[in-house]
Amino acid sequence: MSSWTYAKAGLDLSKHWEMHRYARQLAEEIARELGIEVRESGGYATSIRVGDLELCLHIDGVGTKTLVLEKLGKLEVAGWDCVAMNVNDVACGGFRPVALVDYVALPSDDVETFSKVMHGVAAAARESRVVILGGETAVLRDLASGVDAACAVLGTKIRKDFENRARDGDLVIGVESWGLHANGYTLVRRVLESRGIGYRSVVEGVDLGEELCKPTAIYSNLLVDAIRRGLLTSAAHITGGAFTKVRRVLGSELDAKLSMPEPPPIFKVVQELGRIPTSEMYRVFNMGVGLVLTAPPASVEELGKLIESYGFRWWVLGRVFRGSGRVLLKTFDGERIEF
Repeated sequence: MSSWTYAKAGLDLSKHWEMHRYARQLAEEIARELGIEVRESGGYATSIRVGDLELCLHIDGVGTKTLVLEKLGKLEVAGWDCVAMNVNDVACGGFRPVALVDYVALPSDDVETFSKVMHGVAAAARESRVVILGGETAVLRDLASGVDAACAVLGTKIRKDFENRARDGDLVIGVESWGLHANGYTLVRRVLESRGIGYRSVVEGVDLGEELCKPTAIYSNLLVDAIRRGLLTSAAHITGGAFTKVRRVLGSELDAKLSMPEPPPIFKVVQELGRIPTSEMYRVFNMGVGLVLTAPPASVEELGKLIESYGFRWWVLGRVFRGSGRVLLKTFDGERIEF
């Protein structure tokens, strides 16, 4: 049996990033034409000034995880995840999430399905302390064959001096994930389907139905608190592109050297079933670490206590030092990967 990669499963990350570059180019051209300064904070939140406020607006969705959630009867997780993905990114950029609008697309006017998604949106909004301003419910007969959920979140700057950039000598902190979160499901689905394994199966003691339905952890409250206290220099939400995302906070003159903890069993099961190269696993999945922070050594003890107060485990993964924008990663079993 051949090995699986994200590109073979139908999503080529290099083409995905090419689309991002094209969209960014158009956005930058428009901003220049309008004479509006657009600022970027570590690649996670693009912002503008409105009077005395610095505001960011961010959008993200759940993706093909909804196909799995629909089959497993857990669409409320799709609503939760579309909020979680956004508030985490906004907070990584140094902004406090304050309001959202949602977009739910359906193949038919199914009130029960819509209600499940919105229940999840509301639960995550309460958890992240974000008000729902409105949304769009799209019934797309003949266009949509499943459910899609996305949100746009508005945030306000927490501290003017937070730039979401790591500094030479910082320690690198990893914060646990709750599982797969909402990335890599195209690859997971292809792996399981190619082996004829159902979503409710138990493989090597791992309940796939339970793991595939786990929601995305909400880190935004923790991040807002840590940034307000001045404990962080940067934060990277490990989502699409996984640990390549850490490069966003390094710039071109720093490297980060990471030694990763052993991942939860679900990641090992997916890798073994799909014969996925280890480098691909760390390029697609969070591998049990959903958030990567950098902080001065003197702040780490207080930061660790704060992380624990929000119910998360954490690890010191490594250190930031002078370099060229690389992430040098050692897996739990000793393999070395460079992004």
